Amino acid sequence: MKNILLAEDDIDLGTMLKQYLELNKFQVVWAKDGSEGLERFQNGSFDLCILDVMMPVMDGFSLADKIIEINPEIPFLFLTARKTKEDRIKGL
Repeated sequence: MKNILLAEDDIDLGTMLKQYLELNKFQVVWAKDGSEGLERFQNGSFDLCILDVMMPVMDGFSLADKIIEINPEIPFLFLTARKTKEDRIKGL
């Protein structure tokens, strides 16, 4: 079973994503902000991180930078409502 770290502050979206992923045989650890996401990453083992870009305490890009320092091989998916070219490039 693949382990996913989901960092999403929106309760409705987080609940829906977690349920959907679990129905598809993924193990999901859900953090409600970037700081909690970093703590959970440090205390777990994950195959993929799904990060909301706009979160309180620590945004998804900052969280990704900190996770990369710990494990530079971990893949990411970013969730965002932002549409700017700069945000897309920063996500890459």
